[in-house]
Amino acid sequence: MTMADAVGDIGIIVLAAGAGRRFGSDKRRATLPDGNTLLSATLKSIPDVFAHKLLVLRQEDQDLADTFAPEWQICLATDPQSGMANSLASGIAQATQWHAALIALGDMPWVQPDTYIAIKDALQDGEIVVPFHEGKRGNPVAFSHDYFDEIASLSGDRGARALLEKYAAKCRHLDTADEGILRDVDHPEALGLR
Repeated sequence: MTMADAVGDIGIIVLAAGAGRRFGSDKRRATLPDGNTLLSATLKSIPDVFAHKLLVLRQEDQDLADTFAPEWQICLATDPQSGMANSLASGIAQATQWHAALIALGDMPWVQPDTYIAIKDALQDGEIVVPFHEGKRGNPVAFSHDYFDEIASLSGDRGARALLEKYAAKCRHLDTADEGILRDVDHPEALGLR
């Protein structure tokens, strides 16, 4: 039996507090061909199967917070300029009662809804679920509660990658046909793909 079957108290944290320096402007607000903003498209691709939905933004993002608050719990990162780990730690600090969390990135609108479900359903107690496509590791990644304290103490711009290395034996690799797990947006050119 998976943790999802036994508990069901699994949430998702979407990290969207980064500065987007390589993009050259606020990529969260960049418009996709379908008219949605990048962040809105990412959030819309996440199916409604999570007990909790938490969106991590910057302190000055009150307009975005107001926009998404009807559907998402909002977390304002304490010091996102210091790196992704701060956004992650800020989010996980609001998830201490959850049994597990998927950590997703706000600039990945091409992840398929079924992939989120598959990652959630694959998670078992004490494990980390990491999706792969054609041998390449992608996002989102799911962590059971066992790792929350260490996530909360991370620093720098590597996110939770150090934990994946430290606990490689606890990582469940989930192969998927979804190339969206590898596609984020670092530069405006990425929005012209497909």
